Amino acid sequence: MLLIKLSIEISTFIGLIIGAFVIGFVLRRAQVKKIKRKVDELEREMMASHAEILELQKDKLVLEEKLKGSSSIPVIPITAKEDKKSDKLQDKSVGKK
Repeated sequence: MLLIKLSIEISTFIGLIIGAFVIGFVLRRAQVKKIKRKVDELEREMMASHAEILELQKDKLVLEEKLKGSSSIPVIPITAKEDKKSDKLQDKSVGKK
């Protein structure tokens, strides 16, 4: 018979288990800390980009208000041109008959 006899003291075995637990806990804690730091960095980056977008929108609104206020160019509505064209087309059709 093949028999392997292991003689490990219980105190050594318990010490190994506790040591493995402590090492695992320390490694996992370092991992979590690293991930949390990365998440915080990404959140700061997102807040900065959102602030930049809001600032650009504010600048755009200010420019639009300036253009509205200083616009002295007359605007001709497109619908008025379409009505005149349709009147001309009707007049030509009436004259051919």
